[in-house]
Parts: sequence; C-alpha cells; structure tokens
Amino acid sequence: MILGRKAVAVGVVGLLALTACGRGDGGGEGNEASTARPAAGASVNDDPAAGDITVWAMGEEGERLPDFVDGFTQANPEAEVTVTTIPWGDVMTKFQTAVAAGTVPDVIMIGSSFMPTMVATGGLAPVPEGLVDMGDFVEGAADSTVADGVAYGVPWYVETRVLYYRADLAQQAGLEAPKTWDELTAFAQGLVGNGADYGLQLPMGDAEDSSQVILPFFSQAGGVAVEGEEWTLDTDAMVSALEFYGSFFADGLSPLSGYGDTQSNAFIDGTIPTFISGPWMINVLGDLADPEWVEENVETAVVPAGSANNDSYIGGAHLGVFADAPNADGAWKLVRWLSQPETQQAWFDTTNGLPALTTAWDYEPLQSNRRIAVLEEQLANTIAPPTVPSWDELSATLETEAEKVANGVVTPQEAAATIQAKGEALGLGW
Repeated sequence: MILGRKAVAVGVVGLLALTACGRGDGGGEGNEASTARPAAGASVNDDPAAGDITVWAMGEEGERLPDFVDGFTQANPEAEVTVTTIPWGDVMTKFQTAVAAGTVPDVIMIGSSFMPTMVATGGLAPVPEGLVDMGDFVEGAADSTVADGVAYGVPWYVETRVLYYRADLAQQAGLEAPKTWDELTAFAQGLVGNGADYGLQLPMGDAEDSSQVILPFFSQAGGVAVEGEEWTLDTDAMVSALEFYGSFFADGLSPLSGYGDTQSNAFIDGTIPTFISGPWMINVLGDLADPEWVEENVETAVVPAGSANNDSYIGGAHLGVFADAPNADGAWKLVRWLSQPETQQAWFDTTNGLPALTTAWDYEPLQSNRRIAVLEEQLANTIAPPTVPSWDELSATLETEAEKVANGVVTPQEAAATIQAKGEALGLGW
C-alpha cells in the first residue's frame, strides 16, 4: 500500500549562496571549495561494495545497527562496516568538530531536525543521481532532506505523533475519540468530570519541546511558517494555535508542570489519561504496566483537526554521507541497501522503526497492526519543522512564549508578535 498523504513541508527554501566548505561534487570524490550550489553526485554503480565503511548512529538504532548490517556484509564480502554509537546530545558537536578537522567517518544517521544545520556547514555530500527514487518515500520525510532542489540525505525511518487515550476510562465517561479541536476540549472536560485530575497532558517549555505540539496546532489552523524567504508567524493561525494550547492550562485541563516526569505514570494510574506522542510509547507503557494491560485499555487515534487540517508532527531519521567520506562509494551502497523495501521491513522487525519507503508498507506485520494503521493514516497529514538553520533557535522562542501564554503572562497576540520579531532578527540562517 502506498501511503496517501498531504504532508506539508513548511521550510524547504532556497539555499542562497551556499559555499561548499569542502563539499565534493561527485558523491564524496574531490573536495574543492566552490561558490556554486553543488549538483547531485555522480551515480553509484552496482558493483559490490568494498573496503572499510564507518558509520555514526544514535540511540537504539546505533545499538542495533552493528548486528543488522551483517546482511549487507554477507552480500558484499569485501566490505566491512564499523558502527560507532553517538549520544544524541553530542551529535552536532562531534559533527562540526569532525568536519573542521577533516576526520569524518563515511555515513551518519541524521535526526531530521539536524539536517539544515549540517547542510549549512558544508559537511554533507549531495545524494548521487539515481541512488534512490525520492518519490518512493513518505513525502514529508523526503522534503526535509532537500535544500534548493538538492537532497543531502535519504530518509531511513519515520515517526509521527498520535493521540493516546485510556479507552476504558473514556468508555466509562461515554466518550469517543475526538476528531476536532472542540471535541478534544470536550473530551478532556468529560474525563475530568469522571474522576481524572486533568484531561490532557501537554508539553511545556524547551526541555519538553512543546514546539512539536504547537507547530502542528499552527498548521491545523492554516499556518505556514515560511513563505518565500520570510517568516510568517505573526498571523491569525499562530494566535489561534497559542489560544488553543493555552486554553487547556487556563481551564485546568492540563497541568502546568511535571509533564516529563509524570507523563507515563499519570496515564497509567488514570490521573491524566490522554496525551499526544509517538509510536515508542506503546513499549514504554508496556514496560511500566503490562503489555496485556496496554492492549486492553489503551487506544490511539489520529490527532484532532483544526479549521484547516489535522496535521501532526513528523520526525525520524535520514542517512547521509560526508562530503569528505574516506569510502564514499561503499557508504552510498550501504545507504542504498538500507533503503530497499525488504531491508526496511527487516529493520521494522528489529526495532519497530516505521519505514520511510512507502513500498515497504506492503508487509503483513505492518498492515495487520491496528496501532500502525493509525500511524499510517496520520502520516498522510503531517508537518515537518522548517528546514532552515535558524529554526532551532527560533523554536526555543516559540516554546518560551507559549509557556508565558499558558501561565497567563502574555496574550497569544503578544506572543505571536514576539516570535515573529525573533524570526526577522534571525533570518532563515543560511
């Protein structure tokens, strides 16, 4: 099944006058500086890969990948793959240090939010012509690899956020999964009226990355973060998003503190029986409670729609190759292997990571899982963070202003104006 979608890419904008800074024009071969935007690299042939291929990867993926790539080395016996696991918090520092020192590995796993900053350093090579067909990937993920028409990474796995709720408590309260903003408010009110302390958990502030909820609210209200080369955040859509977010705190439907520390336990004990999060939470809840209890009492649904759509946040990871990779040919062949449908299906079996390749979804373990069916439906309507370097700093301002709105310190209108002013001061960051 090919995923239907309407994914919005908010920030795929021009890379204006990007200098190469060591970026090669041929899939990693050659590293002469150039003021021209690089073209996609030369094509990669079908010969077996050979030589040492070094990879930096993070998190659970970094722990699982060393054994998983045995399938690649069996098919390419002259190649050897070495995977180094990097803590997520150290990625950008190590990336920038390695690029500056010329001591890069071959392949790097790229959290989708890191892509614009990595591209801006000149450390990544363009994806070679014909390596993969970007039209075969979930569009929101594919869009976030592109700057000025050039792809600098290949989507590896994707995730999006859905609504988790205690189905048993909702049933007792006579409630069905909400489909609109108004219904979400009523759903939270109904749960509080039937014994819950709060109706909905929402993240607050930079530490909890509340932008991953507020950005979808903004899109659901019809907002677009970047138009041309300008931030467009002081709009009715941003005001509506901040009003909606703040209303849950003002009305006592969401707690003003403790989200990160209490989210899972509060959900399990029923004191806050609804939240928005990603697919990993099924395992988290199963570890804390019991998988059988989760199966019986926990349901997921696509996020409720605002006036424009029901976009949710899309994340995940890409695979990129350094511009100065010692073994660029072997690196791209490994990336191509990891992008094949059967490989992505095997990766799902290993990690539960959702395939970025749409054709990989024609797989019985994916199609027969009701929770994954919800994720597949949600992936048709997603919003990615703006793919510009200044988003990281601007998103911190968004989170700070949203927290002020939640605490009644500023109005949504004042917050939207502050966020826009910060965006104008930062520019896009290229």
